[in-house]
This record gives sequence, structure tokens and C-alpha cells, in this order.
Amino acid sequence: MILIVLVADAALRGPWLDEFWTLELSDTRQGWSALVRDGWLRDTHPAAFNLWATFLSSLGITSIPMARLATNLPAAALMIWATLQFSRRLPDHAGYYVAMLLLTLSLPQAIEAFANYRSYFWQIACLASLAGVGRYLAATQDDLDLRRDLPLMVIAVLATAGAMALHYVGAVFGGLLAGAIFLGALARGHRRWAMLVLVTAAAAFLEVVAVALLQAGNWSVDLDISWIEADSLAAVLAVPVGLVMVALWHNPVPLLALWPGWRAPRRRERAAERTFVAMIAAVLVAGVAVVIAIDAVRPIVVDRYLVAVPVLISAIMASLAARFARDGLLMGLLALMAAGVAVGSFLLHGATPRWDEGARTIARLVEACPTTKVYAASGWSVGPNAETRAARREDPVFRRAYEHLAGKHGYDVRFLGQNETTWVNRGSCPVLAWFEHTPNDAEDDPHAALAMSGVWGLEEARLQAIRSPTGFVVRADPPVGRARGAEPLTSALPHDRHQRGDQ
Repeated sequence: MILIVLVADAALRGPWLDEFWTLELSDTRQGWSALVRDGWLRDTHPAAFNLWATFLSSLGITSIPMARLATNLPAAALMIWATLQFSRRLPDHAGYYVAMLLLTLSLPQAIEAFANYRSYFWQIACLASLAGVGRYLAATQDDLDLRRDLPLMVIAVLATAGAMALHYVGAVFGGLLAGAIFLGALARGHRRWAMLVLVTAAAAFLEVVAVALLQAGNWSVDLDISWIEADSLAAVLAVPVGLVMVALWHNPVPLLALWPGWRAPRRRERAAERTFVAMIAAVLVAGVAVVIAIDAVRPIVVDRYLVAVPVLISAIMASLAARFARDGLLMGLLALMAAGVAVGSFLLHGATPRWDEGARTIARLVEACPTTKVYAASGWSVGPNAETRAARREDPVFRRAYEHLAGKHGYDVRFLGQNETTWVNRGSCPVLAWFEHTPNDAEDDPHAALAMSGVWGLEEARLQAIRSPTGFVVRADPPVGRARGAEPLTSALPHDRHQRGDQ
């Protein structure tokens, strides 16, 4: 049920800027060398996910909904496969693995990430699977057997590499967890397991460091402004604390295991549980501390960069749920709550149109008056940092996004990059200026929005700002006897303000 909901959301949800970045960073039409030089090495993420997206592009998968499914279904399959394999090898701990799968898939962060053509769901799946490796090594008495344990080896390698190589912030938690698993395996005498995790983690670490060193020169040039604002320590701490609370309460059924009269786990199970929970808690605290220390130098703390936090809390919650694994009623309640969270999230927030809403609004206006002229500009153009190099860096992605959506909905659009202007000769149909990914309140002064975007010649026009969840469209009609500035501003589709996101 949960997976069906995730697939439906991924297939129906509209696109946004991050996903057009993925399309930009997987486009080989200018050649591989140009893609690597001008794309991957100017990105702010490791190259692993861009390589995967380029592979999908080479197969002809360039539709964002199809690419989401082609990307995230294998990650979900990894989690399910790991659950089956570890449950088979450790029947007494199967309750942990089943609970971890249910809790992780129903996390709000996982539901959101599955509907994005980015690496976040893979990060969640890999970290959850790596936690499963840690649970196995805390409980098993056997070291790695190359013939018998091949499926477990594959899971461990994929999970370790994915937890570390997909995102720089995620690599902090993935690296700490891999290190803790390595030390725990050594302490229990599982030397071959320890070497497998160490070698995989070292390879992933070297890849991340090498790419970061190659990208660093471009960062110093391109990133002259950060979209993440510096906050007080209390505000920064509120992000991981909020993620912890969401993970605890999105499915509180495991907390029932804390009831004093509940059956205590057997001695061996209790030892494995304590070792595992202590390891996860240590990784969680250390990871948050490292990220906050980095944030003090350069702001990096946003909720989707810290998807590891709710995953690690889910691992602790799953350990509690394992105590009532033989109670069909409570395990059924856990599964029902997980499915209910996924379905409820889809009904409330799923299949949102995102940038498609503005595109559809324009399509209706163009259909009503076919000679309507449509212009578009980056969301940076109506913000305070329009002249930055970071703004110019995103122009090709905005251009791709607007042209993609306009073509999908059957009209032409002219994109105006930073410092580019045009003079508009009005006709009988309106002139439209389209802005996505805009700062708060940018639509409150449509005359200023037109001027900052480079659209001139509409000073005396009647202007209307049509708001969408992610941006707005300025409609300019011929004046009807009113002086400039006398027109009332009407705002259709009153939605919550949209904060600028990142790539």
C-alpha cells in the first residue's frame, strides 16, 4: 500500500527547480567533456547521482515522472530486499527489519523524496539499509562467508557507498555510521565484515573528496551568495530537533514497548539491541554536532540535507517495535499507522502541481487569446541578489525549465536572462511575464517585477499578478483610461508564500 501511494505521487506531482537541475546535469548533447567540465564540476553535489541520471538520459528517460520512478523504485527494492535477506538470516530480529521498513517508507521525508528526481530517497534507502547491516553485525555470531553471504555483501557495499557518495552532508552521517559498524565488527571479531565495510567506505570517501577538490575552485567563483541564511544557534538546532520529533510521532506505536509491564527481550536479543541503539545514538549525536559546526562557518542546515536524522531515529524506534514482533495486533497496528500516514500525506499534499500550475495558467490564457506573448525570467531577477554570479549560474536551468513546460503545454516562451532586456509592442492580446521560484512578496509590485526582469514597454498597462504555490504570472492588458500606478493589484489563487529553495 505504501509503495503504491509513493508511485502515484511520483507519477502525478509537478516538477520544480531541483529536478530541472538534474536534467541539466545529465544532458550530453554538447558532449561528455562539456557536461563534466561545465556541469558536474560546477555542481555542489558529488558526481555519483549525476552519473546515474546521465545513464537514464542515455536510455531516453528524460520525462521527470518516469525518471523519478526509474530512480527511486530500485532504492525501495534495495530496502525490501535487505529486509527479506536479514530477516531470513536472523529470524529472531525479523521484527526489527519489518518495522524499520515500514517506519522508513512512511517518513514524511521519504514520501517527499520519492516524488523528487534527486538523490534524497537513495540516501534514505542506503542509510536505512546500512543500519540494517549494523543490526546484523551486532546480533550475529558468524563472520563473513564469501560463498554463503554474497547477498548480504552486495547490500552492505551498496548501502555503504550510497550513504556516503550521494551528498556531502549525507556523507557525514553515512561515514560515521560506516565507521561505527567497522569498529563494532572488529570488537566482535568479525574481521572480514570489518574489512568489507572499511574498503567500501574508503573508496566512497576518496570519491567524495576528489570530486570536492575538483569542484572547489568553481565554488569560489560561482557561489558568491548562499540561499541558506545564517541563523542563531537555537534556530539551527530547531531543524534536527524538529526532524527527531517528526520521526518519533509520525508513527508512535513502537513507543508502546516502553510500557513497564511489556515483555523484556531475551538476554542475547537485549545485548544486541543495546549495542545497536548505542551505536545509532552516537552516530546521530556526532553527526548533528559536525553539521552544526560546519554551519557556523558556512550555513548548510536545512531539513532535506538532514534526512539521516529521521532515518536514524526510525532505527531506534524499530528496535523498540522488535520487542512486540510476535504480537500480531501491535505489528498490525504499526503497519496500519504507516499506511495511514502515507495515504494521508498523499491526500493532503500529494500530486501537487508545483511549476505546472503556472504553466497551466498561461496555457489557458494563451488558448483564450492565441497571440498572447509570454516572457519568463529567473526567480533571482525579482530578488535582492539578481546581479550575483550565483544567479547567472542558474539561468540555463531556468531557461530549460520554462521551455520544457511551455512546450509541454503548447505555447512558446522567451526567457530573459540576467541583464537581458526586451521592449514589448502590445497587441490586442495580453502580455505575460512568468516567474518561478520567487522570494516572498515579489508579486506585490508587478511594475517592479517587470522592470527587474527586463520586460519594458508595459508601464501604462493594467497589471494583474496571478499567484501559484511556487511563483506568479504578471498579466499586462492595455490601459483603460487609468494612469500608471493607479491599477489595483489583484492576486488570484491565494497560496502560502514560497521560500526560495536550492538546487
